[in-house]
Amino acid sequence: MNPDLAKLDATTGKLLGIAGERAQRDAFDEQALRTLAERRAVLPRIPDLLAGLPPLTTQVLHGDYSAVNLLFDGDELTAVLDFLPPDPFLVAYELGRIAFDPRTVVLDEDWITVGVNLVGAYLETNPHLPAADVTACARVALIQLLTSLYGVKQHYLKPGLIQDDLDQFWALRHGAATRLLDNLADVESALAQAAHDR
Repeated sequence: MNPDLAKLDATTGKLLGIAGERAQRDAFDEQALRTLAERRAVLPRIPDLLAGLPPLTTQVLHGDYSAVNLLFDGDELTAVLDFLPPDPFLVAYELGRIAFDPRTVVLDEDWITVGVNLVGAYLETNPHLPAADVTACARVALIQLLTSLYGVKQHYLKPGLIQDDLDQFWALRHGAATRLLDNLADVESALAQAAHDR
């Protein structure tokens, strides 16, 4: 993980400028001004978050193993969609995205327990994953959230057909990033315990 923080800061500034210069601001513009300013304020913390990462395991991943790409029949998973070309990346990235999905982090008051329980279930099927990958998965998910402007970027630079959904997803992802950042020590402590207890 090596995000271009100068480019991210410049893009954030550009989006703030577009939203701020609108003659008639709507509710999303006001939300964007607040959330983008909050995001910009935490960018200086990303180098320390990256420095806190241990060496991590890499393997071929799905890359976007999330609720929108899973089909269920009742409680049974019947299909996984949207496979990208095979690409090796951090196992902690995929595990963190699954366990700390923005919908869970924002909408479930017991999100830490839910995420740690999912990680525990993952470890039952993959018990050889190093403890460092387990403990770091929330941090990796957080870094990914903090370095992504997905949704708000489309809103101002290239709106899509489902832009209302993307607008809501931006707000959800921003809320998840904020909550993860504020609770990272507790989350990593719980994950370290889960890695130890397997």
